[in-house]
Parts: sequence; C-alpha cells; structure tokens
Amino acid sequence: MISLLLSSAIQYGGAMLVGIIVGLLFKSFFASQVQKKIRGYQGDIIRSHARILELEALNDRLEKRLQGAETTFKNDLLVMN
Repeated sequence: MISLLLSSAIQYGGAMLVGIIVGLLFKSFFASQVQKKIRGYQGDIIRSHARILELEALNDRLEKRLQGAETTFKNDLLVMN
C-alpha cells in the first residue's frame, strides 16, 4: 500500500517538477524577449531625442538668419523710399 502511494507520488511529482522547470524556462525566455524590446525602444527614444535636439539647433540658426534678413529688408525698404 505504501509502495503504491510512493510510486504514484514519484510519478506525479516528477511530472510536476518537469512542469515547474519548463514554466520557469518559458518565463525567463519571455522576460529576456521583453527586455530586448525595452532596450530597443530606449535606443529609439535616444535617437529620436538626438534628432529633436539637432532640429531645434537648426531652427534656432534659421530664426537668427531670418531676423537678420528682416532687419536688412527693412533697411533696404527705407533706403528705396
């Protein structure tokens, strides 16, 4: 009787242990996939931020050139009149 219970416990216990191990392996695999995606998104954010900073600097330079051109244009109009 005890040997029957012991053999049943070993069979089902082994299956449970294998199931737990497989579950942990799947969990670690999917966690690593999520971490890879997060790192990729962070890289995209950094590249986008760098591009934004470049465009802001270009915008500032263009605004300064426009202000200089407006001043020159106003002076030229005054001279023509």
